[in-house]
Amino acid sequence: MSSKSSSKDAQNPVPRPAANALWGGRFAAGPADIMSRINASIKFDQRLFAQDIAGSRAHCEMLVAQGIVSAEDGAQICSGLDTILAEINAGEFQFSEALEDIHMNIEARLTELIGPAAGRLHTARSRNDQVATDFKLWTRDAIDAVIGQLAALRDILLDRAEEAADAVMPGFTHLQSAQPVTFG
Repeated sequence: MSSKSSSKDAQNPVPRPAANALWGGRFAAGPADIMSRINASIKFDQRLFAQDIAGSRAHCEMLVAQGIVSAEDGAQICSGLDTILAEINAGEFQFSEALEDIHMNIEARLTELIGPAAGRLHTARSRNDQVATDFKLWTRDAIDAVIGQLAALRDILLDRAEEAADAVMPGFTHLQSAQPVTFG
């Protein structure tokens, strides 16, 4: 970059938002507006709220058990997480695109509720670990739901088969009528 364009940029800077306080670090300005819109995933990942809170509770309990976080701070954190869960379930929680994702939305609200103790929740846990845990928990819960639905379908089919055990109907082989079979 030439010194001529540098001095011109210094005289007429493009207004940009301040750096994100949660991850901005050494940046003096935030990302371009289009990048902020692309990067915000809250509309997608707000469905991970229950898993994010469950993972945070488990992590907090581990921190307390290891003596890294005091029992008092741990109780405050878990109580705050319970409040957030209740707010989300009641439809009262205000998700913010400016906070980008479910993790930052919950973290910001936890800080509002309990203050500095909320910051201790990130001890010994990276954001990537948190994301991976949330996805694994969500996948497990989704699989459990499908298994439950399949079991319910199986039970209905078994009941129907018992009710219609004597009903005769044509069997098919390669889309051709074959021998008679019973429904049950």
